[in-house]
Amino acid sequence: MLYSNQRLKNTKLYKEHNKLQESLYKVSLQKEAAQQKYLKEHIIINSATNEALNINYSFEKYYKKYTKSIEQKIYTIEAIAKEKDLEPVFMTLTLPSMYHPFQSIGYKGKRLYTALNSEFAFKNLEEAIEEGYEMLNHIYRTFYKRLKKEVKELMFIRVIEAHKTFVPHMHILFFIKSSKKKIFLKHHANIVNEFNLSQTDLELKEDNELLENENKNVVMGINRAAKYITKYITKTLNDGEDYFTARVLDGYKRLYKMRMITMSNLDLSLADFRTIYYNLDIDTKEKLLAKAKSKERAIFHYIMENIYRVKIINSNAKTSIKKFGNIDKSELILILQATQINNHKGGYGLYIHNLKLFVNHKLIYDKPNFQTLRRN
Repeated sequence: MLYSNQRLKNTKLYKEHNKLQESLYKVSLQKEAAQQKYLKEHIIINSATNEALNINYSFEKYYKKYTKSIEQKIYTIEAIAKEKDLEPVFMTLTLPSMYHPFQSIGYKGKRLYTALNSEFAFKNLEEAIEEGYEMLNHIYRTFYKRLKKEVKELMFIRVIEAHKTFVPHMHILFFIKSSKKKIFLKHHANIVNEFNLSQTDLELKEDNELLENENKNVVMGINRAAKYITKYITKTLNDGEDYFTARVLDGYKRLYKMRMITMSNLDLSLADFRTIYYNLDIDTKEKLLAKAKSKERAIFHYIMENIYRVKIINSNAKTSIKKFGNIDKSELILILQATQINNHKGGYGLYIHNLKLFVNHKLIYDKPNFQTLRRN
């Protein structure tokens, strides 16, 4: 619930906001219930052994696996950027006033919402959220395309976050060469003016008074940027507030079909990392974790540097074989056979038929074929 005065609480838009928060929480619960219902109504059988699997979907378990893998990839991107001598720049994109339903002021260390925003240009809050998300992505794509033409070595971590009003804003942690920061600032200033952005900040590594004076949106203190992003995505779920927030965010991304976190592509995908890490036996996992620690690597980074992957993909009656890594120097080997399935939005997914994981030439995981049967 927003911290606000009584006058605002009596408005239709404020009541809509409170109802939306409850709805988002329920969306998350309903999605979990639907998955649990499906699993109760169906039996999943190992085709080779005829063994019936006992599978139960848990939001908490899924959330912790999801955030663990995201956290690991963030650590890996930071480490690679450091090795390449790339420096961080933290950018926040906040939408213009027309997207924000309420006016607010700082009051006793909090944000106090005081009145309706006369510049609000939408018939309801949901419309502002949906169109705001589209606009943020358009602004980001415009900025990134322009920057990429002049800056070739570039890595990023991009996060969508909701204001307390649920209107989205975007945080991006870029890594670039120090010599390219003036180019970055030029393009940043251009999009701020072009799209009439508000409260759009930059944080750079060095304490450079010249940059700060030239651009009022530049703020120093980059050290907190990566920590902020990591903290944002890794709620502990140990207390009621964290749990409620995680549920609301889950409902938020599901209802509005938002991609909350996007990062630079690495040699190991998040999907492959999850497949590997969560199918390791305890003994093998502990050994790999110990080796990663000794090398001062995140486990994602260690696996990425020590894996050989073979992907056999069937698509449109054609088969392609892709190989990644050096088999002679790799501790892990992943062999995957799948069919590419195109979706209506132009993207694609993979239906995995066969997957084998070897560690030090020992078969650790061999994905069985499953049959799904409806219970009588």
